[in-house]
Amino acid sequence: MINLKNRYFLIFCGAIVALFIFRFLISSIPFNEEAKVRRFIFKGKRALEKKDILTCAQLISLNYKDKYGNNRDSLIGITKEFFAYYKEITLAIEKMDIYFNQTKDTAKVELLVLAICRRREGINESLFEGEKGKVCLRLVKEDKAWQLKEIEFLEELKIMGERII
Repeated sequence: MINLKNRYFLIFCGAIVALFIFRFLISSIPFNEEAKVRRFIFKGKRALEKKDILTCAQLISLNYKDKYGNNRDSLIGITKEFFAYYKEITLAIEKMDIYFNQTKDTAKVELLVLAICRRREGINESLFEGEKGKVCLRLVKEDKAWQLKEIEFLEELKIMGERII
């Protein structure tokens, strides 16, 4: 006969085994394209918040071109300036809408993002700057991985103390 302590121990061990089995089954399910795009977006968000220029550069397509005249190299340069201007960057994605073409090799992602940035010391302006804006990202699948192809700001945006559109 099993006493009460042993019964709870067996239930606990069974729950742990069930959790590991569930985790294994979930991790073996392939992600659909929407989940991959979401992971790409959050990877970019983390890279911006950590000011990780190498990860940011890896996410940008070699064929990047936007309506503002930027290519991949100029976008990386702008990102470096952005990192130098701000001491801290915090992004909150409030809304994300993802649209695919029929073959699911290009995606359009519309984001509503709140950016709160703390300026470096020595800049004679307020310490914090916060902007909420709509951004459209166009992504392309290259070598089975999503890459940023274009950025479009859907409303007026202030970066580094200046209105850019």
